[in-house]
Amino acid sequence: MLWITFGQGTRLEMKRDVAKPTVSIFPPSSEQLATGGATLVCFVNSFYPKDINVKWKVDGTERTSNVQNSLTEQDSQDSTYSLSSTLSLTSSEYNSHNEFTCEVNHQSLSSAIVKSVSRNEC
Repeated sequence: MLWITFGQGTRLEMKRDVAKPTVSIFPPSSEQLATGGATLVCFVNSFYPKDINVKWKVDGTERTSNVQNSLTEQDSQDSTYSLSSTLSLTSSEYNSHNEFTCEVNHQSLSSAIVKSVSRNEC
């Protein structure tokens, strides 16, 4: 990746212009729902710098439990970052709600990027 490592592992981040993220949201698969689980995934791609805020909302209420964010190393081609955020629910919890929203805030944005998926549209 685009890190220069010195001595015992000191890293230097490669600088670039601010880059706006792209955001996609995906519902759980029918196969996963059949096994009792429900994981929604929000992909946030090609942003810089790496400081970013991702919120999950279920029917308009923010959800902080059972959320996991995974940030990639800096991309070797364009020096941007990507992140995947997952919201894990039981299938019964998923089926008792309708709208699931991923809200992304980043310094490159004048307002949040909001992507939603509705259970009845899946």
